[in-house]
Amino acid sequence: MIEVEAKVRISNPSLIRERARKLGEYLGKQGKIDDYYSLENNGYPKKSLRIRKLNGFYQINFKQRLKSKSKVDSKNEVEFKASNIKDFLALIHEFGFKKWIRKEKHSEIYEIKNNLHIELNDVRGLGWFAEVECLVSNQSEVENARKEVLKAIKQLGLNKKNIVKSGYTKMLWDKRH
Repeated sequence: MIEVEAKVRISNPSLIRERARKLGEYLGKQGKIDDYYSLENNGYPKKSLRIRKLNGFYQINFKQRLKSKSKVDSKNEVEFKASNIKDFLALIHEFGFKKWIRKEKHSEIYEIKNNLHIELNDVRGLGWFAEVECLVSNQSEVENARKEVLKAIKQLGLNKKNIVKSGYTKMLWDKRH
């Protein structure tokens, strides 16, 4: 899967929430605690694994950033489930992976249409963001997905000039170092 997304820092989540409800169906709230592991020990890592605890299982995720022509990111995403996290952690530790950061966010999720979502994210230590994400299955769909993401950002009353290019982990890292 390829994830095409953009996020904008927001100061008035109530207003954006009201606009999101007009654009799409409210799917609910979700708390997400993500631990990130990397082989790199110095500085901000270029690559890392994310482990997210969900209901009764863990979701392992790796994203590879694709070339971007705009502020809208596209990433090749590999994701799978693990039910035995102790063995998985023992395996990655054996290969030299170390935990380097934790990200906690509370999300309100809205579906505009199939594979196009808005998340209002309250990220611990960073504040509120509106994130628009579109999932596509191949590279030929990325440009259309970028247009859909930018259209939704505009419909939320946000300016594409205010898109935040840094990921949450990079912002958290920069805040701590």
